[in-house]
Amino acid sequence: MAAYVAVLLERWCDLTEDDEDTSPWSTGPLINQASGPLIYFPMRFSMAEEASAHAAAVAETMGLVCFDVQQDRLRP
Repeated sequence: MAAYVAVLLERWCDLTEDDEDTSPWSTGPLINQASGPLIYFPMRFSMAEEASAHAAAVAETMGLVCFDVQQDRLRP
């Protein structure tokens, strides 16, 4: 999970480092949301669509499964 989180943080900084209020994450550090094979990362509503689409795309390229709790489905 650390590699996945690292890729996400390449696009948007961790909330703990967000001096310009540009991060979509609503909790930090993001790696703390990982537990075993799962990661649950809350997002700011205003950026959730863009961030969740990016997170799903990254997951797919890494061979991971992405479940969107807001949509109650697996993301392609």
